[in-house]
Amino acid sequence: MELSHSENIILRNILNTPIYLENAKPDFFKNSSFGEIHRLAKKFWDKYNEIPSKEQMKESAKLEGVTDKVELSEIEAVYSIELSSYQEDWLTETTECFIEYKNLTKSAVDAVQYIQKTPVTAENIKEVINTFKNIVVERNNLDFSFDEGLDFFNPESHKQLSHNTFKSGFPFIDTVLGGGFSAKSLYVFMGMPKVGKSLWLGNLAIQASRMGNNVAIITLEMNDRKYAKRIGANMLSIPIGEYSSTANDTQLIKKKISNVQFDNLQVPGRIWIKEFPTSQASSVDVERYLRKVEEHHGIKFKVVVIDYINILKNWRNPNSENTYIKIKQIAEDLRGIAMANEWAILTATQTKQGDFDSTDLTITSAAESSGLVATVDGLFGIIQDPIMYANREYKLKLIANRDDGYKNSHKMFNVDYNYMRITENNEPIHVE
Repeated sequence: MELSHSENIILRNILNTPIYLENAKPDFFKNSSFGEIHRLAKKFWDKYNEIPSKEQMKESAKLEGVTDKVELSEIEAVYSIELSSYQEDWLTETTECFIEYKNLTKSAVDAVQYIQKTPVTAENIKEVINTFKNIVVERNNLDFSFDEGLDFFNPESHKQLSHNTFKSGFPFIDTVLGGGFSAKSLYVFMGMPKVGKSLWLGNLAIQASRMGNNVAIITLEMNDRKYAKRIGANMLSIPIGEYSSTANDTQLIKKKISNVQFDNLQVPGRIWIKEFPTSQASSVDVERYLRKVEEHHGIKFKVVVIDYINILKNWRNPNSENTYIKIKQIAEDLRGIAMANEWAILTATQTKQGDFDSTDLTITSAAESSGLVATVDGLFGIIQDPIMYANREYKLKLIANRDDGYKNSHKMFNVDYNYMRITENNEPIHVE
């Protein structure tokens, strides 16, 4: 790998970016003057917690008496490089590649030298192996995504970023949540057994895709093909009772899929459906899978649907029978991976047994409610009594909202079971 022709540009970018300055080393540079400039900048950063200006760098060189190693004209030349003349992605990729490669080669050399200089015996072999691994692995565990957080006294820190919020496809949800779902958030839809929680999650996934967002569906109860059948009946307008036979016609399905793209002014986002065994997958397993798909296909998920939270595995306490702790910790872990990966995670939970036949739902209706409600960004109740079922209706109620507002408001929805499709009716929002 040869990057010496770009070392001056890379050094200038390093001097402009603290996280690069922290991870680079003076001996990474073939040009010894560049290495000296880096050393001076790092020393200045460690002392004053800011990157030196051109004049400060020159003064540092004079004070340390190293102008024989780096001429002031060389410092001038490096600082005169205009980074705005280069494409930002190229600068980032080239600089990070340079640091990672130099770090790798240096750690590899050091590891080999350690092996050559260390007498190996039966008593110390494991220690030697671990030390060797640490030299190679730990030194190459670089993270360029360090987030310093918000500076409260910087006015820019107070702007509310609208791009983190996106429409759900249902006006009621968008209204009560202040614009729609938000990245780095966890939303839970609660309902009694067999009320149609998976039906709702599937419709939310479809609407997210229609909005142009990439969606992942993690199913822990229903197998992946059945989930695809429900999604397909809705999106491809194939009656659910005819789906199995119709799906065998590959050319017809291909045509219907292409029509989905033409029917929507916005190119739909991709939908991935992954089946995990019930209670065998944890939030760690889910995150690992999703990130692999993102990396392998070069995509970014916006919405992650998990069907459903109660049958995820709690990796922190896998053998605990305390359901309060289980749901609380799983909810915390889901919100944690949502924040780390900038996903909006949508999942469902069951009501407690005493509310199985209730015609209204409240915060106390959630099984282990206090542990769940304290963590979620939005909690919705899915309500359907026998009369609503006969009329093919649902009531969706906002039970808890992190940003407050519209609490206990609700709206009626229509459902077409033939196509597994939920639509919002034209009645106004009922606000309590």
